[in-house]
Amino acid sequence: MKNYFKMIIRLLKFNLSFVHSVQVIVCLIAFIALQGCGKDRAGDSKDNPATMATKNSPQSKPVLVELIEIKRGTIEEILERSAALQAEEQVQVLARTQNPAIELLVEEGDNVEKDQVLLRLESDSQKTAYDQTMTQFDKARVEFERLEKLYKESLISESDYLNAKFAYEQARLQLDTAKRDLDYTEVRAPIKGTITARSVKVGDKVTTGTSIFEIINLESTVAVVHAPEQYLPKLKKDMQARLISGTLDNQVFEGYVKRISPVVDAEAGTVKVVVGVKERGSLSPGMWVQVELVLDENDEAILIPKRSITYAVDQAFAFKVDTDEEGLRRAKRQLVVVRNSDKE
Repeated sequence: MKNYFKMIIRLLKFNLSFVHSVQVIVCLIAFIALQGCGKDRAGDSKDNPATMATKNSPQSKPVLVELIEIKRGTIEEILERSAALQAEEQVQVLARTQNPAIELLVEEGDNVEKDQVLLRLESDSQKTAYDQTMTQFDKARVEFERLEKLYKESLISESDYLNAKFAYEQARLQLDTAKRDLDYTEVRAPIKGTITARSVKVGDKVTTGTSIFEIINLESTVAVVHAPEQYLPKLKKDMQARLISGTLDNQVFEGYVKRISPVVDAEAGTVKVVVGVKERGSLSPGMWVQVELVLDENDEAILIPKRSITYAVDQAFAFKVDTDEEGLRRAKRQLVVVRNSDKE
């Protein structure tokens, strides 16, 4: 520091102008200040707690892990799919004649048997036609039986006999038609099931082809899923399946593979699988369910929780306990082969 002041005095002894002398002195003072700051910073770096902590910081502490004992048990290979339930037996009951409705015998929600009468239509004209054709049929039958006896005795010609036979057969056909038209005035259930829709009421004029009822056999409820074609070799008829309904608090229903399509959808690369339900319970067509197809089952598998497995470069690893020479227990990474996997 003394050397710096000596330099200032020497400069003042020279014949420098006042302005130049001030500029030089200011520069020297600034230089001295910077030098002092540099020393302070250097000194601070030696005693800096952050720097000392980095140098003297200990190694990372071991991480505690939970140990689980591996055991053998049953594990399933499962293919999961979602599907909306549907009924395989579902029909629209159509009117087959044109008459007003006079008696409604069932309502929505009613269970019905096959051929049960659901609705009666006005039938006056059909009954009249049936009675007339019945009279004509009886007349033709009596005439045919009379001429048949005469023909056997060779008392009439063959043409007379054939004409009588033809008239009798025509009358029988007309009677069958009249009986059918009369039967159409009673609308019957074509299948066993539950009435799920009704579109007419008493007094409505029903026309031919009008949809009157919808009947669904709830016991025919199935789930239709589409499995990737690579699973086709593992799919078998009657194999175990499960249906899980989120609507019913994830209740599980036992099912089975009812049918497997013999062809693969070329565009989607999938095969259609129809899954039946053993006990329908509260399941109804239209509900969405999670379907689990049990492709394989191993009763003596080594079970490792999924959360204990890590993956790297398409390989699976688990950690096992290894005791070193000092008696310390450490986790050692072990390559494993995952064959089957479930949710856990």
